[in-house]
Amino acid sequence: MPKLVDHEERRRHLGAAACVVLGRAGSVGMTVRAVASEAGMALATAQHYLPTRELMVRAAIDHLTARVVRRARTIPAGSITLDVIRQAAWQLVPLDAERAFEARVWLVLTAEALVDEGIAAILTESETVLRGNLERLLTLGRAQGGIGAHVDARAEAAALTSLLDGITVRVLTTGLDPADARREIDAHFARLTPGRG
Repeated sequence: MPKLVDHEERRRHLGAAACVVLGRAGSVGMTVRAVASEAGMALATAQHYLPTRELMVRAAIDHLTARVVRRARTIPAGSITLDVIRQAAWQLVPLDAERAFEARVWLVLTAEALVDEGIAAILTESETVLRGNLERLLTLGRAQGGIGAHVDARAEAAALTSLLDGITVRVLTTGLDPADARREIDAHFARLTPGRG
């Protein structure tokens, strides 16, 4: 009887391996051979699933996204309060070892996007999804009374994206303490409370 192969699971496994390679060796070290080795997979098998650099990058970003979404789903969200959105934001910045690893991979890809239009397009698409999700949460929170009526959800989603990106870079490159980063995020969110407008 032929062996059943879970193709999606293999792609996910390769995406996880691509993240490890990116975090360890940077984008220059991300070759199909390196990813296959990290995944413990034959080179020909890895090439079958991820034959191009673009597909390796997409697999890595998909893996990072899945990790963040998995954590975000643990946030109690019977209603969308300021605390729910704050906890969602915390999932995106390097406040612990797991998120620091994810942020390093993201930063490597961000640097690569300066010279690689394909990676830039993938990151642009990813950021658009993030901003859309933040805007949706803020809109729901405003409608439910957990966010101030004065908050412009679209503008605030863009501001939060910039804030979180900036904090991520500072934690990873300038030594901003994660506890101080959390306080900065909390201070920003204090502006969004009902009645502040």
